[in-house]
Amino acid sequence: MQDKQRDTMAGEEREVSVSVCQEGKTCLHLNGGSIFQVLAERDYWRETAEKRKGAIFLAEKEILRLREENHQVKEEKQSLQQELNHAVQRPLKRFFERKKREQPDRKRGAPVGHPGRGRQRPVRIDRYIDIWPSQCDHCGRQNITVYPQSFQDRIVQDIEVKVVNTCYRSHYGYCATCQKIIYPQEANNIIPKSRIGLKARAVSGYLRYIGIPYRKVAKIFRNIFGLEITHPTLQDFDTKMAKNGEPIYEQIKNAVRLSSLIHADETGWPQNGANWQLWGFINKEIALYRIEKSRGAQIVKDTLGEKYNGFLISDFYSSYNSIEAKGKQKCLYHLLEETKKIAEENKFSEGSQESLFGQDLKSTLNDAIDAWNRFHAGEKADEDLKELKGFKDIIAQRITDILLYPSENEDIQRLKKRIIKHNNELFTFLVNIQ
Repeated sequence: MQDKQRDTMAGEEREVSVSVCQEGKTCLHLNGGSIFQVLAERDYWRETAEKRKGAIFLAEKEILRLREENHQVKEEKQSLQQELNHAVQRPLKRFFERKKREQPDRKRGAPVGHPGRGRQRPVRIDRYIDIWPSQCDHCGRQNITVYPQSFQDRIVQDIEVKVVNTCYRSHYGYCATCQKIIYPQEANNIIPKSRIGLKARAVSGYLRYIGIPYRKVAKIFRNIFGLEITHPTLQDFDTKMAKNGEPIYEQIKNAVRLSSLIHADETGWPQNGANWQLWGFINKEIALYRIEKSRGAQIVKDTLGEKYNGFLISDFYSSYNSIEAKGKQKCLYHLLEETKKIAEENKFSEGSQESLFGQDLKSTLNDAIDAWNRFHAGEKADEDLKELKGFKDIIAQRITDILLYPSENEDIQRLKKRIIKHNNELFTFLVNIQ
């Protein structure tokens, strides 16, 4: 069955036949499926598509809004950052502007009113060199009239690098009384049996003193001074210099032994691939250094004697316990560092007995040091010294109370034993060392 409909397209009329399903509610092309179910599904998916189109439209609209908002936030951030930079720079800018206003513009160099520091004109002139004009700078002619008394001078200081060969001729004579041939005594500036003079030896010693190796010192003498010296010769210079300095060294050593106060310490000192020890015994007037293989007590005894008649200041190294002294002072800084190290390694909990032990010990030691500093910063009146001596008893009692803090920690126990062993050597400086 066909119905005929007319369809107008592009101004023309044509007939369109519309087929109508003869089965009614079911269709053979749908395997007997319901036509109404297909139409319902079609309507459902149309509705779903429309909803999704709406959701996509809203999402696109939200994205555009967020982009615009993000752009505004970035602009606000940039503006705030600029304001922050200006706020930070403004005080500094005002400071430098004020400082610039306070200081007048001037050329580079020393401050206004500052005394000049140019090189001083030498008093002694070793030689004069006259420079005469040979031709005119303008026309190039040589018809020049010279004025010997008219000149400009400029003094240049330099060094002479050359080898000076000096021949000392010792003349002999004849003594009519003794009837013997005699020779004059050599001058003081002549080293017996040496072919190298005093200045060269002194320069080589200085170059070695500032740390230049023997071979490089020999190279400097060869390339700069034109003097051939081998590095074994330079070593021999130092050896002989050391032997000549032995009497002076013994005098310094004796002065250390007779001193009223000495600081002593030792540290590693590499020597020809082996680890030796550098010992130092020092006070304000004397400095004695010894490079020795040993780190034992014999070095202390050999330097200060079995009984030292002064105050010995040192760390807790056992070698310093081997001699007697008028008084001994142990380094409190070492004790403070050891207390700090124990706290860092053990990580004691806040408020524990171990933590309180370390805090109170450091506080007590620092109080003792501050008292000494305050005393020596002012005038040393007798009543102040008496008060300082009384303060030592207070510090000693505080140390005694701190030692009673209970603790099973091995490091704390070891530190307590050290304090007890040297209890009479911790605060000597409060009453004896002025």
